[in-house]
Amino acid sequence: MKIAIKQVALCLALLTASCSGFLDKEPISEVVDEFYWTSQEDARSAVAGSYGLLRAALANHSAYYAYGDVAGTGVFSAFIDTYPDWPQLNEFRLDYAVPASDPERPMKQLRNYRLFFRVINQCNRALKKIGQMDDALFDEGMKERLTGELYFLRGYSYFTMYRVWGEVPVVTVSPDDLMDAAYTPRAPLSEVAGLVYGDFEESLKRLPWQYPDAGEATVRASRGVVFAALAHMAAWDGDYVKCVSACDSVLASPLYALEDEASLRDIFENNSAELIFQLYFGSRSEAPAPTSSIYYQPVFFLDLLASPYLTAIFDKTQANMQLNENLLNNTFNDTLDARRATFIGASVGGKPICTKYTDIQELGGTQIYITNNYVIFRLADIMLLKAEALTARGRSSDVAISLLNQVRRRAGLPDFSGATSLQRAILDERFRELFLEGHRFFDLVRYYRVTGNSLFNNITETDMARGKHYWPLDPDLFDNNDVIRQTSFWQGKI
Repeated sequence: MKIAIKQVALCLALLTASCSGFLDKEPISEVVDEFYWTSQEDARSAVAGSYGLLRAALANHSAYYAYGDVAGTGVFSAFIDTYPDWPQLNEFRLDYAVPASDPERPMKQLRNYRLFFRVINQCNRALKKIGQMDDALFDEGMKERLTGELYFLRGYSYFTMYRVWGEVPVVTVSPDDLMDAAYTPRAPLSEVAGLVYGDFEESLKRLPWQYPDAGEATVRASRGVVFAALAHMAAWDGDYVKCVSACDSVLASPLYALEDEASLRDIFENNSAELIFQLYFGSRSEAPAPTSSIYYQPVFFLDLLASPYLTAIFDKTQANMQLNENLLNNTFNDTLDARRATFIGASVGGKPICTKYTDIQELGGTQIYITNNYVIFRLADIMLLKAEALTARGRSSDVAISLLNQVRRRAGLPDFSGATSLQRAILDERFRELFLEGHRFFDLVRYYRVTGNSLFNNITETDMARGKHYWPLDPDLFDNNDVIRQTSFWQGKI
């Protein structure tokens, strides 16, 4: 892999930046470097730019939801007026052929990790430059905090790629001389995992539990955010002891509390105490310029909705992505469930739709923009994750059941009855609680690893054993590059 070392603008210039990709070497602007990195504000801008690049990576063709909710889960039954790529994703046919002449198609973009490496390159460069800055330029503790955020953002980017592709190139330096850049092969899983754990540990050394500005509570990395990410990383690795410990750190914090049943909508519309981390999309300025090749708009949210949950200027009788009614009814099979009553509505065409993401702003004319944030971690998720980890270890079933029941009671449901296995009950509860919040695919992988049963759409137990759940790399990444190999399962198929 050709490492791109590019000096991205240290503001949110990604909104108009080209998506030519991190694989293209470009000269660093020495003029920019000479006059940057001279003040605390420069360092803050660098960190802000890193958050912006992470938002771009996860919002590009709604990647966060494509990886976590669409791929292979069977949540959707029909797609209307969308790219043909989406039905293929739904069936987990990731070898679906897309012409090289159509590089902006969802399947090509989602198989390509270049935007995540833009985040990583930015973090690497900022870590180096901020580390070289005089401590006297910073307010007390600020340099450490900004460094901690960069470690988290790099670690979270690698964590995302680790779950999606498994083995990926490990790049932790940003050389000043582009001639030092090298082709880098995919690193083994243990090396990628080591980097993620190491970055999260470095973050924990430097970050506070909370910030003086309440408005930054859930949109910037904190110790609670890092512990939540660490819990998910450990659960993915099957390190349930570490997972439980990280969950306990979150659950012991007085900063977080379950939202009441009557105010469930606040999780997605207000600054709920249940929120741990969310990616901010609350400004019109987050929308890309018309000339941008980053598909940054929250198309997933728009495709989920139909009238009457859209503004009057934008009317459609049914959602573009139609929910699987059989799966929905089997999932929300209790009429008392407050989550179905709160978050599942009906279109004017009579089809069920998810209404978690309905914060719509009019941009003039016939344009609308959804300003819902991406909810990444919240307290109910961590409670159920701890219950899952305890059950997978065969330990403390009473504690696991208690956590499960707390979430059920908040939704107005009776306690766990024992009619199914506890592991399956927790999986099903996570589906109900975190419906279309980017978790389902990864939950199903973890369930397979514990039970040996695949509940995926078009992924058998044999497929899972061969690593089909790891995504292939797009063929474009192999151009003029002989050190990158295709993901094992997909070799010869794409």
